[in-house]
Amino acid sequence: DDYKGYKKRSFDNVKAKERMSKMKKLISLMKVLIFCGILAGSICGITIALLPRIPDFYKEEHWDAVFFGTSQSYCTFDPEIFDEYGLKTYNRGRQQQTMNYTYYYVKDALDNSDIDVVVLEIFGMFYDEDDTGFTSEGVRDSSLNDLRYSDIKVEAIRDCVPEDLQLDYLFPLVKYHSRWEELDYSSFEEWKESIMNPYFTEEGRGFKHWAGAQPCGYASWDEIFSEERRPVYEENFRYLDMMNELCKEHGTELVLVRAPFPCNEKTVEMTNTVMDWADTHEVELINCMKVTDVIGLNFEEDSLDAGTHLNESGGKKVSRYIAEYLKENVLK
Repeated sequence: DDYKGYKKRSFDNVKAKERMSKMKKLISLMKVLIFCGILAGSICGITIALLPRIPDFYKEEHWDAVFFGTSQSYCTFDPEIFDEYGLKTYNRGRQQQTMNYTYYYVKDALDNSDIDVVVLEIFGMFYDEDDTGFTSEGVRDSSLNDLRYSDIKVEAIRDCVPEDLQLDYLFPLVKYHSRWEELDYSSFEEWKESIMNPYFTEEGRGFKHWAGAQPCGYASWDEIFSEERRPVYEENFRYLDMMNELCKEHGTELVLVRAPFPCNEKTVEMTNTVMDWADTHEVELINCMKVTDVIGLNFEEDSLDAGTHLNESGGKKVSRYIAEYLKENVLK
């Protein structure tokens, strides 16, 4: 009996030690998980604080029209003018934006909001295969910084960014860690605001109010009405096709616009080539170069930089023309 009791006590001690060992392992695991959770939360908080904030465009569920394209877009379409026509609009144009980035801008916008009309200023169609816009860090940053982080942004990074640079954009803390020195959080409230409100109010809803004037002296009426064609980089058409299909899927009208500037032999002939695509796909292309008299453009006063972009005055004139067109022909 004593032996049996001793054996039972030994067995119980072993079991107790096993339970104690398991408990210690569980506690250690819980500590690791809690540490990882705190670490992950800290990294997320720091990342959000360091990331460039996105425009308040994302706050809205519906837009009558949203404008896309290069700097030609943000110098041409003034949402304040469209307000006068009762149209709720936003300008998502970005500097030198190539068609691959523009496609993802449109895809992201349609995923976020119900949009009646996508208006694309087509200067991005004129970039050639070897254009530095496709590889420029400035173009990448101006496009990707203003996209919310989503599966569409990840798709854009994988498609548009060179493979050796993708990690910096997929894991933004790597790219933006140096911004820590730029931040000035004088109170907990400012820190909390940076975390809880990732939006910034974009002045002019994306339109650039640039009032300077440098006359355009090179535009030739013979050139403007030329019927010559010039080849357009096929990859640009591929993304335009994808954009057109995307708009159809969302029940959104696609309208193409060619801003009045720049108006030279190359842009005129490439516009004619894009016009052929528009005719084939039954998409409206408004060629403002051919209706400057109707728009009321003055080449002395409405040119920002010698015929490269419209200034604020020229943009407002074109905006009124496009707003009237949309009201009469698209948004009835």
